[in-house]
Amino acid sequence: MVKSKDFFIFFLLLVLGLFFVYIYSNIKTTKEDVYNRIETDQIEQISTILNAVQRDFTTSLNIRNSDELLNAFMEEENAKKYEDIISLIMTANIKYAYILYKDEKNKFRFILDASKTDKASFYQKFDVTQNEYFDVYSTKKPVILKQKDIENLYITLLHPIIINNEVAALFSVDITTKIQDIILQSIKPLENFFIILIIVVVLFMAMIAMQLFHYFATRKRVFTDPLTNTFNRNYLEELQNVINLNNYSIAMLDLDKFKSINDIYGHQAGDFVLVQASKIFKASIRASDILVRYGGEEFLLLIHNRSGSALQVCERIKESISSRDYFYEGNEIGLSVSIGLHKHPALEKNLHEAIKIADKMLYNAKKNGRNRIEIYDEKSISEKNDSSKDISFVKEALDEDRVTCYYQPIYDYKKCEIYKYEALVRIIAADGRVVTPFEFLPQIKGTNMHYKLTQRILQIVFDKLKESKKNISVNINFSDLINADIEETIIKHLKSNPELASSVTFEILESDEIDDVELFKTKTNLLHSLGAKVSIDDFGSGYSNFKTIIDIEANYLKIDGSLIKNIDKNIKDYKVAKSIIHFASQSNMQTVAEFVHSKNVFDKLVELNVDFMQGYYISPPKATLIEKEELFDSVKAI
Repeated sequence: MVKSKDFFIFFLLLVLGLFFVYIYSNIKTTKEDVYNRIETDQIEQISTILNAVQRDFTTSLNIRNSDELLNAFMEEENAKKYEDIISLIMTANIKYAYILYKDEKNKFRFILDASKTDKASFYQKFDVTQNEYFDVYSTKKPVILKQKDIENLYITLLHPIIINNEVAALFSVDITTKIQDIILQSIKPLENFFIILIIVVVLFMAMIAMQLFHYFATRKRVFTDPLTNTFNRNYLEELQNVINLNNYSIAMLDLDKFKSINDIYGHQAGDFVLVQASKIFKASIRASDILVRYGGEEFLLLIHNRSGSALQVCERIKESISSRDYFYEGNEIGLSVSIGLHKHPALEKNLHEAIKIADKMLYNAKKNGRNRIEIYDEKSISEKNDSSKDISFVKEALDEDRVTCYYQPIYDYKKCEIYKYEALVRIIAADGRVVTPFEFLPQIKGTNMHYKLTQRILQIVFDKLKESKKNISVNINFSDLINADIEETIIKHLKSNPELASSVTFEILESDEIDDVELFKTKTNLLHSLGAKVSIDDFGSGYSNFKTIIDIEANYLKIDGSLIKNIDKNIKDYKVAKSIIHFASQSNMQTVAEFVHSKNVFDKLVELNVDFMQGYYISPPKATLIEKEELFDSVKAI
């Protein structure tokens, strides 16, 4: 299994590393911000003083242009006075402050120097190498020159002396300070600390990355079958302690007659078939499913619940394997697969016990003819045993109006439309669960509660017929037909509403026990006389007295699902169904095939020219009368 703990640690270290980088970056930004604030504050203070000095000497000395400024500072008394004033701003951080005058040759000259050391003489030349000195004359705005000193703030402030809107000269103040060095010394340990943390995190991440790389590099060899590139049995040992079986169904897959392929074509052909089959397996499942080569030609498949019906996945695999052509060195090799399916492995003690049961189902599939799926569904068996409902369950449902009908369409494939619907009884349990008749009808058969339930069903169907104006079939037993109350209900509704009678079909079980054939004929004739149609349900499951069927002049024969469900595989069922359809056609009856659960069965029935079809492939029973656009939803979803 993937080492999720290592992934978590790696991710945690990555987050920590990014956090430390973020903090370190903010420290650097904060340091720069402090530098800038110090610089701005110092320059603003100095500029304020220089502006005050300029106002003083221009006013007191009555200076109106640059020449008068030059002449004023030629006088030693004036120069001394303003050197002393400017020297007041001199501190440990400001060592040089002077006024520069640009002569007629654009050369800069000292005309006043308030510096304490290296003092320049009057009109001494000042060499300029930077264009910013000249730019001040055109922009008339202060300029800051930053020197390239990494540790210290070292700048020159060029402040224009503006007289009558012209730049007469420049104040030049050199500022240097060690405050940045102090800040740097304070922050440096913190910066170093985070740098060390980042390096440690990166080293740990590198170590874990190497472990993960080594894991994935060896995983293929340890847990993967080299031939089929699927997981091998070693993977199961790692899987069994972490897998949640509640999320999976388990299927065992075995290629049929694989030994014969090896014996006839050689082991290389066998390997070729295994590779091709494993590709089909992988193409038929989802990323959440787990495929393991269990041994030889046997594969284990854990089907995640998110992949849809486990049976659908198995059927897709079976059909995909058998529908492909396999050629090896010019030889065509036939291939099929047998599958054993355990739908609820979580009911077992552990994974290995669940695999044993799936393997037993695989054995049954092999024994029962191969190329088939055998299902073990202990949960359904348990639920079936525990789900039988007694008479009181039905009585409460009738009293609380929780009896309803679901409707399954009967399809006219020739016209591509719904011919009619079959009403199927359901009970909504107190907890909201929809309960099928298999859970309660056997327990009430022959009781008065059965007749009461039939009465309610008839009322629901008649109301639905009036509301929808559709054709609907309703199931009824021979015992129902001879019940006086039920007969009265049927006569009352159909005699008063001929349109209702023409829309209803009564489906009578052919397998039902009919002791009095003549009475049976009388009751079906009564239905005909009222304008209703009669269908013989589950035809082929009972004794099939053909003369009785002909005498009662049924409108439809509904072929029993046990003959239909395997018609695409079982030639005997196919022949029986063909005979029934022929018999019905010769007797002026139409045929309905139920249990149409797949396209293969559908196509076979089209081939046999059955009249109508019904089954989950077309549509499951639903609470409403669906439209033809809603048919074949399961096909559309694929």
